[in-house]
Amino acid sequence: MSVRTILDGPPMIPARYRAPLVPLAAAGVCVLAYWAFWESQFNGFILNLGTINFPTNRWLTLAAIIAFLGIPLVCFVAVAGSRMMTPERLEAWREAWREYPDRRSVLLAGVLGTLVPLAIQASVLGYTPVTDDEASYRFAAELLSSFRLWVPSPPMKLFFDNGFLINDGKMYSQYFLGWPFLLAFGVKLGVPWLVNPVLSGATAIALFLVARGWWGSAWGRVAVLLYLVSPMTMIGAATLMSHTAAIFALAWMLYFVQRFDTGASAWVAFLFCLAFWTRPAVAVGLGGPLLVMWGLRAWRQGGAARWRHALSFVVVAIPLAGLFLLANRETTGSPWMTGYHAGVRYAQENAYRFVSFGPSQVRGDDFFYFFTDHSSVLAGGRMVLALFRLNLDSFGWPLGFILVFLARGAPARWLAATVLAFCLAHLPVADPGVDTFGPVHYSELMLPLVLLSTGGLKTLWHTARRWEAAAFVPFLLVGLVAVCATMYLPPRIYTLRKLTTDVRRPRLAVERRVPDDSVVFVRPGFAPPCTSAPANHFVFFRPNNSPDLDDRVLWVNHISVERDRQFMSKVYPRRTGFMLVVDKQCNPQIIPLEAATPAAFPPTVRELPGDFPEEAP
Repeated sequence: MSVRTILDGPPMIPARYRAPLVPLAAAGVCVLAYWAFWESQFNGFILNLGTINFPTNRWLTLAAIIAFLGIPLVCFVAVAGSRMMTPERLEAWREAWREYPDRRSVLLAGVLGTLVPLAIQASVLGYTPVTDDEASYRFAAELLSSFRLWVPSPPMKLFFDNGFLINDGKMYSQYFLGWPFLLAFGVKLGVPWLVNPVLSGATAIALFLVARGWWGSAWGRVAVLLYLVSPMTMIGAATLMSHTAAIFALAWMLYFVQRFDTGASAWVAFLFCLAFWTRPAVAVGLGGPLLVMWGLRAWRQGGAARWRHALSFVVVAIPLAGLFLLANRETTGSPWMTGYHAGVRYAQENAYRFVSFGPSQVRGDDFFYFFTDHSSVLAGGRMVLALFRLNLDSFGWPLGFILVFLARGAPARWLAATVLAFCLAHLPVADPGVDTFGPVHYSELMLPLVLLSTGGLKTLWHTARRWEAAAFVPFLLVGLVAVCATMYLPPRIYTLRKLTTDVRRPRLAVERRVPDDSVVFVRPGFAPPCTSAPANHFVFFRPNNSPDLDDRVLWVNHISVERDRQFMSKVYPRRTGFMLVVDKQCNPQIIPLEAATPAAFPPTVRELPGDFPEEAP
C-alpha cells in the first residue's frame, strides 16, 4: 500500500473524536501550567494555612491562579464536550438520567454521602482532629452517653483546664448539646467517627427529596452531585465538628416544610429545635425563613387544619425549649446563661489561662461578648471577607457562586431569603472561622447554595436548549469539577494531610511508648506544625480525658515541675508521671517526671493565690 493511499484513505480517528482533541490538549496545558507554578514557586502543593480572618498570601495566590488558569480550563472542557457530543447521544444520556430509578438514587445518595467522608477520614485526616473544638464536643457526648451534663471538677483542677471546657467546680463543655446528643450514640457504640458521615449521607437524601419536589428527580440527582463534590461539606463531615449536624437538621426541616402532610409540623418543630440546640445563630438564620414558609402554609390550610398544625408544632417545641433552659440552669446556674457565656466568665476568673483568646477579644459580660467593635463597617467587611473565602472553598472552582444567581422561581426566592437571614444573624460573629477546610462558621450556607446552584443549572440548561447548545451545560459542570479535582484539591488535601500528621505524631508516641496507669504532662502547643510549615493547625491543647478520668493514660497540663510532682504524690500516687515535648526535629520526647528539671521544663502559666486552696492555712 502506497503512502498516498494511506493519506487519502479514511482517517484513523473519526472526526467526532478529533474535534475535541485541541481543546482537551489546551485544558491539559492549563493543568500542567498550574502544577508547574506551585512546584516552581512553593516547592510543591503546600498552603500556609492558619488564620481565622483574612486569608493568607498563599490562599490568595491559590484563588488568583485558579481564576487565571481554571476559567480557561472550564471553557476548554465545555467546548471539547460540545464538539464530541452529538444531539442523539446527548438525548439518550438525558433520558437515561431522567429515567434512573428514584429508589436507587436515594440509596446511592445515602451511601456516597457516607462513604466520601469516611474515605477522607481514612486517607487524609487519619481520624485526627483538626481543631480543639472536636475534643470538647466529644467530652460533652461522653457525658450525655452516661446521662450526665457535668462532673465535679477534679482535685488540683488547674491541671485539667482545657480549651472550650469549663472547670469552675463543675466540668463540662461550653458548647450547645444538639450535636453532642447525636454524637453520644456513636460514643456509646464505640464509633464516634461514624456519626457525621452517616448524617452526611442522610443530608444527601434530604437534598435529593427537596430538589425532586421542586424541580423533578433529574435535578434532585444534580443537587446530590453538587453536595458530594463540595470539598467543604465533605471534609467537614469527616471531622467531629457540629456543622454537618446543623446542615442535616435544616435539610430535613426543609423537606418536611415542603412536604407538609400529617405529622410534618411536629418534625419541623423537632428539627428546628435540634438545629437550635446545635448552632442557634444558624437555626435562626437559615431556619427562620423556613419557619415563615411553614407558617404561611399552615395559615392557608384554614379552619381546624390550621390549628392542628400549630398545636403539633407547639407540643414538640415547648418541651424542647424548656429542656434547653433547664440544661443551661443545670450547668451554668442560670437558664439564660449559655455555655459560651459561662466559658467567658470562667476564662476571666482564671486569668485567661489555657484558653485560645484574651481580654481584648471579649467585651465584659454582655450577651454579645464577642462583638467587641460596634462598627457596622467592620461587621459588613467581615461578612464580605467570609463570603469571599466561601466563594472558592465552597465548591473549589472559580466564581463558586455564579450558578446561584441564575436560579429562578419561588424556591430560589425562599432560598435567597435564608442566605440573607443567615448573613444578618452572623453579623455579630467575630470571624469567618478557621481556614483548615474553609470558613467554618459559614459552612451551613452550603445547604441553600447547593440548592440554588441546582436551580441555576436548570435555568442554564433550558436556556442552552433554546440556543441548541445543550451539550455545553453538562460539560461546563464537568469542567468545574475538573478544576476542583486538579487545582483546588491538591494543595488543600496535601496541606491537610501534613497538618494532621503533625497533630497525630505526639499522640501516637504516647500511645506506643507510655505504659498503662500513667500521667502525661504537656504544655499548650504540644504538637508544633513541623512538617506542615509554613501551615499552622488549630489543635493547641492536649486531648481531653474521659469524664471519669479512668483512661489508660491521663493527659494533664504541665504547671511547673514542682507542682507536677506534688500533683502525682497527692492525686495519683499509684500512677507514673511523664513529660512530653516535641523537639525541633519533630521527634516526640517522653521523659520520666523524676528526671525532668525546671530548667528544661519551665513553668507554663503564672499561679494565682486560689489555684491550690488545700495549701491555705
